[in-house]
Amino acid sequence: MRLSERPVLVCIAASFIIWGLSAGRIAAVAATGSDVDVLNAQIKEQQSKVKDYDALIKATQSNIVKRQNDEQNLENEIALLENQITEKQLRIARTQAEIEQIALEIDLVNKEIGMHESRIEKQKGLVASLIRKIHTDDETTPIDALIETGTLSDAFAKFEETRRIGRDLETSIKRVKEEKTALEAQKQTKLEKQESLEHARSKLREDMLALESQMNFKASLIAETRQREQEYQRILYELRQQQQATTNDIAELEEKLKQQLQSVDEFLAKGNTIVSWPLSPAKGITAIFHDPTYPFRSVFEHPGIDVRASVGTEVRAAAGGYVAWNKTGRMYGNYTMIVHPGGLATVYAHLSKFKAKPDTFVERGDLIGLSGGMPGQAGAGLSTGPHLHFEVRKDGIPVDPEHYLPEFPSSYYDYYDEYKALKIRL
Repeated sequence: MRLSERPVLVCIAASFIIWGLSAGRIAAVAATGSDVDVLNAQIKEQQSKVKDYDALIKATQSNIVKRQNDEQNLENEIALLENQITEKQLRIARTQAEIEQIALEIDLVNKEIGMHESRIEKQKGLVASLIRKIHTDDETTPIDALIETGTLSDAFAKFEETRRIGRDLETSIKRVKEEKTALEAQKQTKLEKQESLEHARSKLREDMLALESQMNFKASLIAETRQREQEYQRILYELRQQQQATTNDIAELEEKLKQQLQSVDEFLAKGNTIVSWPLSPAKGITAIFHDPTYPFRSVFEHPGIDVRASVGTEVRAAAGGYVAWNKTGRMYGNYTMIVHPGGLATVYAHLSKFKAKPDTFVERGDLIGLSGGMPGQAGAGLSTGPHLHFEVRKDGIPVDPEHYLPEFPSSYYDYYDEYKALKIRL
């Protein structure tokens, strides 16, 4: 090959690359442009749905506040529950819309990544072709070029053209590297969106559990009252009487059994106030002490901790003590109370079956009952679903059980994010 032909071939190759890159972009856009437009339209549609749900949720929350401030009667309580159920349903729908939006955005990112990868591969091939053409040389020297072209200026002009093409090549390579960097950023964005999607799915499961609890509680309330105001007011009266009676009874029993209790559980009698879990909390803690999300909090604060448990799960004594009673109440359903040394008592509610006899002593870990709480079943009381309601009382007054129980992971809370947002779990 003559040196005078090299700049011509290099220019042809450069033009070929420039044309190839442009054609590659046009082809990629033609192949994916319509898909991208469709995805963008679908994303906008989901964004609009989320905004609509936000407006509906806000309106429902206003209704909830109004009902909470209204007179306490059965009609208002059921209406309040219905609004709370509606809010949960809207939040579930909103979460689902967000999930679909994120999924569409991931599809869009994937298509953009595909376009980048296609362009990079095409550039790699064309750049390699240019490199081969530039370096395909029979080692012609500048002296050979001078002899062949006849003038020094023509020889330098040809070498300058070669250097310019080299600089263009460097620019093209730099662009390829930048697009690789952009591609990695796209991939990172995709991973972040996938993490967000998983969080949204987890939140959706929590909302579904909360919705089920609200619906169960409404069903329990209707079943207990048969939708009669008189029955509802009787429940309220019984609940308040029960709270006061329990407080008085614990104080009397603790004084009466003081000597016997000191020998029941040596560990507790020595002053260590930690009690054991009556059953494993690993399936989830569905409500905490004075829980702000508790369905019946307009009547009284939630006085214990709720642990999810299938009907029939074994419930064991949290510490040694005296079984004060097995009772059935309108709120707690079947419940057992154990009095312990040091002015402590524990309550186990919504039992499907009693296993410990009243007026007997039990040791820590002894079987005292089976869990229940399925709405409509005997002994369930006003329940949000199968679980154990567990209370710790100090001198007859309900206190936070978590101050006495062993520590546990924050993942056990069903609504940890909500608690943290309200600054009650940090």
